[in-house]
Amino acid sequence: MRQVKTKTNALIGLILTGALLATMLLTAKPTMAEQGTTTLVFNKPLDTEVSRILIKRLTSAYRDIGVDIKIIDFDHKSSLKAANAGELDGQIGRIIGISNDYPNLIASYFPLMHLNLVLITNKGVCSDCKLKDLKTISHNTNYPFSQKYIDQENFQGEVIINNNLSSQIHMLRNHTIDGILVLEYLLTHQIEAHALDFFDKKIVSKKPIHHYLHKKHKVILDRLDEQLKIDSSVKSEHKEMK
Repeated sequence: MRQVKTKTNALIGLILTGALLATMLLTAKPTMAEQGTTTLVFNKPLDTEVSRILIKRLTSAYRDIGVDIKIIDFDHKSSLKAANAGELDGQIGRIIGISNDYPNLIASYFPLMHLNLVLITNKGVCSDCKLKDLKTISHNTNYPFSQKYIDQENFQGEVIINNNLSSQIHMLRNHTIDGILVLEYLLTHQIEAHALDFFDKKIVSKKPIHHYLHKKHKVILDRLDEQLKIDSSVKSEHKEMK
C-alpha cells in the first residue's frame, strides 16, 4: 500500500514539475538566436569612399554580434526623419549632434572615424587663411560637411560647386578660385603629395562620425559599441606591431 502511495506521489510530482516547466517556456522571452538573425535596415548613403569605409566597418562589427544589415535605396533628404520615426533603423554615419533635432536617434559611443575639413590656398596668399579672407571658394556637394562649414562661417563670397578634386586643384593653381574646402581623407587618397607643394593646407574643422540607431534598438547599440571598442583595440595593436 505504501509503495502505491509513494509511486502516486512521485507521479504527481513529475506532472507538477512538467507543468511548471511548460509554463516557464511559454512565458519566457525568446532569445535572439531563437528569434532568428536580426536584420537592421538603413538607407543607402551617397556613394563615396568615406561611406564605403563606414559600411564595410559596420557590416563586419554587426556580423560579429550576430546582426545583419540591409542597405536600401531611400530618399537621402528624408532619411533622417524616417529614421527618427522608426521607418528606418538608423543612419549609417552622421556627424555628432543630430540627436538634438532627432531625439529618437542614439549615437554610438565610439566614432566610426574622424573627418578633418581642410582649406587649401595658393602659397603666400595669406598667413593663417580664413574663409573671410577669400573671394571664391570651391567644394564638393557630395560631402555636406564643407557646406555646413561655409554656412557656419557666414561666407559672403562666391561658392563654386565642383565634384572633381583634380579639376579644383587645377583651378586653384590657375587662380580661377581662391581656395578649396575638402576632406583631408580625400586629399591624401586622390592627389599625389608632390602636387600639393604649391599650396598651403590648414585644418579648419574636425568632426567625429558616429553610427546612429533608433532608441528601440538600444540593447543592440550597446553590444555594437562593445564590438567597436574591441575592433579599435585590435586596430591599435596592429599599428603598434608594424
